[in-house]
Amino acid sequence: MKPRAGLGAVFSRTALTLYVIVMLIWLLFPIVLVLLASFQGKLEVDFSLAGLNLEAYKAIPPAYWQAFWFTVRAAVSATALAIVIAVPAAWAMVRGRLRGRRVLSNVVLIPDVVPQLIMGIALLTVFIPLHLSNNFAGILLALVALSLSTGLRFSEALLEGLPEEYEQAALSLGASRLKSFLLVTIPLIAPGIAIAALFIFMQNLVTFELLFFVAGPNATPISVRLFSDIVDRGVIPYAVAMAGILVYVAMAFYTLVAVTLGPKYMAGSVMSRKG
Repeated sequence: MKPRAGLGAVFSRTALTLYVIVMLIWLLFPIVLVLLASFQGKLEVDFSLAGLNLEAYKAIPPAYWQAFWFTVRAAVSATALAIVIAVPAAWAMVRGRLRGRRVLSNVVLIPDVVPQLIMGIALLTVFIPLHLSNNFAGILLALVALSLSTGLRFSEALLEGLPEEYEQAALSLGASRLKSFLLVTIPLIAPGIAIAALFIFMQNLVTFELLFFVAGPNATPISVRLFSDIVDRGVIPYAVAMAGILVYVAMAFYTLVAVTLGPKYMAGSVMSRKG
């Protein structure tokens, strides 16, 4: 019996290992393909390292760089604004024990449920009379509208995982509710908020369908610029190179958060610093 049990355990571990390897290959293969194509300057990737070069990156036109930095600025601004709005709102809903809190939470999730195509059309009908289409303010508001649901979900989960006794102890020592929130609650959930900001930023960086309707010549995110050029000219090498740069930015932000907070915080536990 023991040999059979041992053989079964080995088989299970092997099967799980193969499953994880296949899943990783499935997830990473498109990214590796894009990066190889960007360094080979052609779309017919041959997995040979002999022809690697930077020609596609050197050929990236100034219009792409303008769209890229516009997108980064809008994504960072929208992420910061979404977090500033979502965290106090989540605190009010969780600690304030508001009536209909569950209904409010579900209402905020509507942007995640409704297709971005529909949201884009709806925002366009609102933005045109307000002169918010084809400018930075409109792009920013559109990204914030998309990001609030993610920020609120993360913030609610973090606050529900944080024992209220910490805040009550601060109140018993004479701190006001605001001081308790700023000096006790925020520092304790800060690692989780950083993780939320990372995911929101990634989402904002690559959002396309929503921004396609509110963007224009004066406010063109890089996703819209890439789509327009690919439709007009086909998949060109420097477009693939710019897609590679978006991958590098995403990896850089993830690495920054992981190195700053440490691996244990990437697991998403707000109280992980107790361990």
